[in-house]
Amino acid sequence: MESFHPTSELLDISLPISTGMPTWPGDPFPTLEPVTTVERHGVRVSRLVLGTHTGTHVDAPSHFIAGGKTVDQLDLEALVGPCCLIDVLHEGGPLSRAVLQRFDLQPGARVLLKTGNSLRAVGAGFDSGFVALTPEAGEYLCERRVRLVGIDGPSVDPWGSADFPCHKRLLGANILILENLVLRHVDPGGYHLVAAPLNLRGADGCPVRAFLTRLPVP
Repeated sequence: MESFHPTSELLDISLPISTGMPTWPGDPFPTLEPVTTVERHGVRVSRLVLGTHTGTHVDAPSHFIAGGKTVDQLDLEALVGPCCLIDVLHEGGPLSRAVLQRFDLQPGARVLLKTGNSLRAVGAGFDSGFVALTPEAGEYLCERRVRLVGIDGPSVDPWGSADFPCHKRLLGANILILENLVLRHVDPGGYHLVAAPLNLRGADGCPVRAFLTRLPVP
């Protein structure tokens, strides 16, 4: 199990990427292979192979929406700025509209959901019983006109979802999705989020190095 050591200044909420880490079934496993070495070539260079939805990642609208924005076309301001972390750790899942209605979600908010997924060990194998959202919860987030939704599981839609309604509804409304966040060590409240992807032209998603800093106390 990976250990996390938050400081008063910065909280890393990204999964470490490594060979053999859990991936969505059917997605490629990440590999890091040497191309040259210091001993033989005087310089070390490696080849990195991984899927666009490996580890902690952002979903671009083009992941499900034909003609939707790709990673290089995203509004980066949606991925950088104040956010609210909501603790629904003991609600079970999928999370309902009624659960989210208990919170005062404002238009333009960046919302991170700390669910029962955070009770599992970081780096554990893929578990199809992860906590996700109901379609009605996804619809409610659209009604509240949030700009980003993050969750501590591999998908906002439950395992076995035939048509991925939450993905389609959120991304169709240009609401970005962050998945596989590591939130077990983060208390609910307000933070400043940074979750920057690579500038991958034409990509449907991209791993991010996501972290939080604490907002100053007024």
